[in-house]
Amino acid sequence: MNGIDSRLSVELGAKLTDALRVQPVSRPWVTITTWDDGFHTVTSARGHRVDADETTDLGASDSAPTAYEHVLGALGSCVAAGMVLQVTLRGIELRHLSVEVSGGFDNLLQPGEPAGEGMAAHTALRVVGSISAEADDEVLRDLWDRVVSGSPVANTIRRPTPVVAGLRIIDPGQEPRHATR
Repeated sequence: MNGIDSRLSVELGAKLTDALRVQPVSRPWVTITTWDDGFHTVTSARGHRVDADETTDLGASDSAPTAYEHVLGALGSCVAAGMVLQVTLRGIELRHLSVEVSGGFDNLLQPGEPAGEGMAAHTALRVVGSISAEADDEVLRDLWDRVVSGSPVANTIRRPTPVVAGLRIIDPGQEPRHATR
């Protein structure tokens, strides 16, 4: 149902209520982003490639979504996946689902400066879903509210998550090769 193997639906529902069985999904996730050229970067995530660039307004080639758009897309994808999971576990047939995420910055021209007033961050993110499914409106609204409030990506953005930074200095001549497009 909804593109998910129905044989896995019961198993998936049970897995997500058992802390030990959900542990492999909670593992540390790792991505590696490599500078390509200009503002273009390539991120590797479990063998998948994700490109990012900046807009022409900043002198970039605009060859891919910006990092900020990836954050919005990550939130939209997480909420959409959560809705698909929840309606499927309840036997609700989904006909259409889309999630629009939008947000503006307080001060985008702040990178490299200490955090403070006017720091470069989204002021708020707006998440609006559109859904058509075989269920009452009240059921769908309840699931939506629970999915958005329980979204791991929304909660990562919502709460103060420490960012612990480090830097490896590579000796000249030992640099890895550039990513290729």
